[in-house]
Amino acid sequence: MSFIGQTYGAASALLAALALIGIAATLIFQAHDTKIAREEARRIAIAELLKMAMDDPALDEAWGPVPADADPKARRQLMYINMIISEWQMSFETKALPEKRLRAISREMFSGRPGRAFWEEARQVRMGTTGSKRARRFHEILDEEYHLAPVPSPGRPRPRRPWMLITGSAVGVLAAGGVVRRAIARRRSPG
Repeated sequence: MSFIGQTYGAASALLAALALIGIAATLIFQAHDTKIAREEARRIAIAELLKMAMDDPALDEAWGPVPADADPKARRQLMYINMIISEWQMSFETKALPEKRLRAISREMFSGRPGRAFWEEARQVRMGTTGSKRARRFHEILDEEYHLAPVPSPGRPRPRRPWMLITGSAVGVLAAGGVVRRAIARRRSPG
């Protein structure tokens, strides 16, 4: 009888240990998810504040001194790019944005003047203040892609997009067709 009691006692202890491990794992995952949710809420709040600053120069000054010669359009673009890159970082850190995709979209951004201007200004701070290993990797990738991206020539006119010309022509033809139909309908109607 004592052997059976010891067997049940050992099995009971094993099940209790497995249950404890399961609870510990659940708490660890829950803490990780809570941290991600808290970080996302913080980034959303900052994005809202930046949007307000983008719309109101007086609020923009609240973030710190704005250079007197600062171009408002360029300043808004830098703030907007900061929000984009912050979203990319959160997506990369939570593994929702694969490295290959991050490389493609960051290289595209750094191929334009606003993206390059942002990274030139923000690079030191962003790379020097990263906390986690994944955040450091994120900024290393951005820096690599910044250096690989083609530098736009100064004063290069924006390339015309043929789809805009086609769309504009189609809208014009449709509008003209409507006018012609109305004119024909008026001539045919007794009047």
